Amino acid sequence: MVLALARTWSGYRTAVRLGWLVSSNWTSPVPFVIYTIIRPISGALILVVMYNVITGGRGNTRNYLAFLVIGVSFWAFVTEGVSDFAVGILEDRGRFKMLKYAYLAPLRFPVFLVGRASSKLTSAVASVAIVLVVATVGLRLPINPLSVDYPLLAIACLLAFISVMAFSIALSVVLLAGRDAYGYGEIMAQVLYIVSGAIFPISVLPGPLAFFASLSPLVYWLELTRRSILHGRVYEMFPGLSDGEVLTRLALATAGTVLLGYLVYRWADRQARWKGYIDMDAAQ
Repeated sequence: MVLALARTWSGYRTAVRLGWLVSSNWTSPVPFVIYTIIRPISGALILVVMYNVITGGRGNTRNYLAFLVIGVSFWAFVTEGVSDFAVGILEDRGRFKMLKYAYLAPLRFPVFLVGRASSKLTSAVASVAIVLVVATVGLRLPINPLSVDYPLLAIACLLAFISVMAFSIALSVVLLAGRDAYGYGEIMAQVLYIVSGAIFPISVLPGPLAFFASLSPLVYWLELTRRSILHGRVYEMFPGLSDGEVLTRLALATAGTVLLGYLVYRWADRQARWKGYIDMDAAQ
């Protein structure tokens, strides 16, 4: 038992390290760190400029600006975990021709996928921290690091990581059915971006779409991140719910996402093995 756990842990660490190397394109740490810093800052500033142009500085928009910046900054986890992870798995098959060897390795394939997904999610931590610091200093948002509810933030992020990981793993295996599936992971991430309360409350969505959006764990995760950081000094998507009730909904939505992701993964994995998708020649 101990030997099996040690072998699994060793394989997991190897998968995480492989994910880091692939993400950085095997470059030296300094250029990769610079790129990691510049990319989230540029994306956030572009959105802020668009926001200022549209609003024209009219009215008291500080609360919504805080709502927007926190949603954009924490969305790096979804971008890394869904879009970039799906592309990485497809590149393992089509570009590097090594996905079939990951299947044949003594390490169980789900452990390999979890390791690769973990490297993507942990790399997003720096993006979130950088954007929040820049927003606090440059945009004068009411963010005080000493007043952040870190336990609530940590629990919410942990549940969100689990749900994002379950969704991205299932999606990546489903996308193996296509010869040219590049771009679908990014499309899915952008769809979630619109319906998960990252840039505007889900209450502005049409009724049926708002209902389905409320089933996503990402909505409750973003709500808790804003509450834990700003303590009510921001628009709330669920003003009638307490922090505990939002956290309970997040936990239930995460459990549902994990169960659904597991069922989809098992089905897609059987299809991939039976129909030869794992080593299929794919478009580059």
